[in-house]
Amino acid sequence: MDAATPPTADPTDYLTVPQVAFALRLSQETVWRMARSGTLRSFRVGNGRGQVRILCDDFHAYLTANRLPAGLAAVAASAPPSSRERAP
Repeated sequence: MDAATPPTADPTDYLTVPQVAFALRLSQETVWRMARSGTLRSFRVGNGRGQVRILCDDFHAYLTANRLPAGLAAVAASAPPSSRERAP
């Protein structure tokens, strides 16, 4: 995860771990590992452990670098931000 100060982006410009996991059809734990290892750029928000957020631009860069369809970004954006909510 990026140790730098998180960018001051519009709240709609980032994705949550459940959204990315939904789009890539991976487990949330796998997305957490990708964030921790730096494979997928991310940052934490909040105090203590906080929550992980992935900027949409960073997710697009990940998709491009891994030659995945760019349409997955739209899938992630339409997914519920929490695993406690139902997908559309």
